[in-house]
Amino acid sequence: MKRAKLSFSNIILIIACLVVVVSILFLNVINTRNIITLKNSIDTLSIENKNISILRTASDVLLEGELMFTRFTQTGEVSLSKLSATSIDKAIEHLKVLKMESDSGRAAQITLQLNKEQSLPKMIAEFELFSKGLKENQVDPTNRREVDSLSSILAKYNQQLKGVLVKEDAFRENLNATIFKNAVTGTDVIQKFFWVSLLIILFIVGVLVYNIYKMVNYENEILEARERALKLAQVKSRFLSNMSHEIRSPLTAIMGFTEIIDKIEVDTEKKNYLHAIKTSSEHLLSTVNDVLDFSKLDAGKLKLEKQPFYIASAIEEVAFALSSTSAANKGIKVDSIIELDKNLAVKGDLFRLKQILYNLLSNAIKFTEKGNVTIIANISGTTEKQVMVKIAVADTGIGIPNDQIKTVFEEFTQVTNNSTSKDTRRAIKGTGLGLSICKMLVELQGGTIGVESKLNQGSVFTFAIPYEVANDKVANEKELTAMNPISSSLKDKRVLVIEDNDVNIMLLTMLLKKVGIVYDIAKDGEIGLQLFKDNNYDIILTDINVPKLTGDEIAIIVRQYTDEAKRNIPIIGLTATIVQDDLDEYIASGINEVLVKPFKQDELYATIEKYLY
Repeated sequence: MKRAKLSFSNIILIIACLVVVVSILFLNVINTRNIITLKNSIDTLSIENKNISILRTASDVLLEGELMFTRFTQTGEVSLSKLSATSIDKAIEHLKVLKMESDSGRAAQITLQLNKEQSLPKMIAEFELFSKGLKENQVDPTNRREVDSLSSILAKYNQQLKGVLVKEDAFRENLNATIFKNAVTGTDVIQKFFWVSLLIILFIVGVLVYNIYKMVNYENEILEARERALKLAQVKSRFLSNMSHEIRSPLTAIMGFTEIIDKIEVDTEKKNYLHAIKTSSEHLLSTVNDVLDFSKLDAGKLKLEKQPFYIASAIEEVAFALSSTSAANKGIKVDSIIELDKNLAVKGDLFRLKQILYNLLSNAIKFTEKGNVTIIANISGTTEKQVMVKIAVADTGIGIPNDQIKTVFEEFTQVTNNSTSKDTRRAIKGTGLGLSICKMLVELQGGTIGVESKLNQGSVFTFAIPYEVANDKVANEKELTAMNPISSSLKDKRVLVIEDNDVNIMLLTMLLKKVGIVYDIAKDGEIGLQLFKDNNYDIILTDINVPKLTGDEIAIIVRQYTDEAKRNIPIIGLTATIVQDDLDEYIASGINEVLVKPFKQDELYATIEKYLY
């Protein structure tokens, strides 16, 4: 079994999708990091550091206290002294807060800068003494020396605070520049990500459009191929139908007259000639049947029957038929080892089982020049409702080379053995369909088939088919014939025969005369329909492919006739086709039963009698 291969465009699409997934994941990681950095930068720009705010507030209230103290020294008003003390107390509060946070983050950096000129604890202590002196009126505004000393303390510390603030402002400017640069970089990355993503998406869209275009072309090609295949199938079916008709129609006359003459001829030499004609006709019929069966099997149109039959009896009948004809002619013995209960009845397709056995057995006889052919049948498995019937056909023939064993079940295949003489190889001919048909038929019934072979020693073909067990007793063909002999009461029955082939007319009239049936002949459908209207008949025998009105068209008209008795007259169709669809159409048109040419005279009599009694 061949594995489906990916097309080049499908491979490109898969690779593109993988690249897109990896790229998008990678770019998303980078983009997420840049977005987070950008967000942090924006937060940093929009929110001032808390410790810087504390220091700035302390500097502002200290400056306010310094101004109040200066006005106090100028005016001597005690209220100004109190206001100055209040401002200094506020500055002390802020400095104490900054001192408490000096172990974390930016506060530690600020404290370190303050301590370069004067330690923060000492600064707080001096401010507390200063504030206390102002509150207790211990400062004399007229004492210029004391006033100047106190003013210089305030100015010095205020300048120290402002110096730290200047440095912090410079730091913040540098930080803002860095943040702005990061923001610009992040924006560039986002833009690049957008353009890269857009290009990748456009590439994927292009690949998808290309694949859709290819898919549409493939679908159109498939639809065109399907239409061509349907037309070829119709031509093939019609060709097989026509071929079947053109070959089987003359075979009907050949085999029919051969059978009639064979029953009345007593001369041995002439009977041998008749036997040769009969054998050749049967071989030609078998070849046509093989081709048609293979066609139906190949198209899946072959339908299996499911009727009860004795399986041991079926095997014995095929073995006996071939042992007394083709095997006897070559001096080959056919042995049967049937390890089955003779009363074992199963439900299945008896005709197809015989066809498989006939093909395998005749194939074994064909490739065997001396020795014997053996049929071995037994039960390989059972259940409550089914039995697995296993049948082997062994021969002592030329065998199959190892390099050809795998191909023996292929259609139109012929085994060739290089060690076999040219004359023998030339004599072994056929359609090459027998084994292929066997394999198809076995597998269609849910079974298996295989072969084992040794060169110049022989081959063993084995198949197994599951059959449903039939509970009711089944009458075999001999019993049915004994129970239902051809009645002599067919004499004087009136039959309308619609047939355009003179040879087939001659054959049918001879067979009808033989049992005393009265008949009228019509060579086209219109004449036949007129005879039907003008006369009373017991049954109609009509070929399907007659001129003017075909057999199925006649049946449709008859089934719509006003006279009920005539409307229900039995109609037997005669055709050379075995295409099941055509046969179903004939039955649907109102034909009671279809006899496929070539048919035996007993089949014709039994079918007529079936609808007259």
